[in-house]
Amino acid sequence: MISPFGQMYLRPGNLWTDFEVRRSVSRNENGFAVTEYVACGVLSGILAEASATDADRTRHRWNQEQHSLTHTLVIRGRADVQKGDQLIAQERGFLVLLCDDIGNLGASGLIYLEERNDIR
Repeated sequence: MISPFGQMYLRPGNLWTDFEVRRSVSRNENGFAVTEYVACGVLSGILAEASATDADRTRHRWNQEQHSLTHTLVIRGRADVQKGDQLIAQERGFLVLLCDDIGNLGASGLIYLEERNDIR
């Protein structure tokens, strides 16, 4: 929407995106481990690309010089997601790297994501 001042703005609520949460389930089939992803809910949040400074700030979490952190997801409340879960929104797929409860209050949280082309 264009404001009367000629610049574009977003109304509150336009940034929220719904993600389908998929969790890996392993089972034994003829002596072989078979892993598949099963839908286990919907998560709503605001997606933002991670900058180099975000990657530098979270480097200590993984203890690596470079990491595949590409996006952060800001959520309201607590999320029932774990490391290794998949988040699917429209035609984009993300892998959960870490779920962080800000301030340990349960009011909001950050989920660190890696965008993947092989997840749909």
